[in-house]
Amino acid sequence: MPSEMTGRQPYVWSLTLRDLLLIALIAALCMLAKQVLRMPIHVPGHSGVLWVALFVVCRGLVDKRGVGPLLGLVAGLLAQFAGFGHQGPLEWTKWLTAGVILELLVLSIPGDLRAWGKAAVVGAGLHLGKLAALTFAGLVLRVPVALLLLGLGWSATTHALFGALGGALGALALRELRRVPFLDAQARGG
Repeated sequence: MPSEMTGRQPYVWSLTLRDLLLIALIAALCMLAKQVLRMPIHVPGHSGVLWVALFVVCRGLVDKRGVGPLLGLVAGLLAQFAGFGHQGPLEWTKWLTAGVILELLVLSIPGDLRAWGKAAVVGAGLHLGKLAALTFAGLVLRVPVALLLLGLGWSATTHALFGALGGALGALALRELRRVPFLDAQARGG
C-alpha cells in the first residue's frame, strides 16, 4: 500500500507495535499449526495448508516491504529454539527461505493478496521454497543424495498443491479479516 505523501510502499523499519504483535502471533500460530497437523497421513507437505495460509495472511495484513523475511526469521527462531523439525541447527533456514520467497513473489506478481490466483501462486512458491531449503539442509548434513532425490518428484507435487491450497485459504481469510477494525488499522494509517 503506497503512502500518500511519498508514493512509495513503507518498509519493514516503519513497523508499529500492532505490526510486530501480528508478526509474532502469526509466527507462533505457524508453529502450533505444524504441531497440530503432525498426524501421519503419509502425504508430504500436508501441514503447509495452515502455515502457508498464515504466512499469506500476515503479509496481507502487514503490507510493508520486508515483512516476509522477518516473519520467516521469527518463525524459524521459534522452531529452532522450541526443538521442532529434524534439521538440527539448520531448522531456521527453512522458515527464513519461505519468508524470503513470500516477499519476492508478493513484490514481483502484480495485484492484491486477496486475489485467488496470486495467493495460490505465492503459496505454492513459498512451500516449494521451504522444500528446497529442506533439501539443501539435507545436503549440508550429508544425507545421501539418492535418498534425498528418491521421493522429490512426489514431494514437490504435493508441496505445490498444498501450498496453493494454503495460499487460496489465506486469500479467503484476508478477505474476511479486512473487515475487522483492529486488523484493518493499516489501511486507515494506524
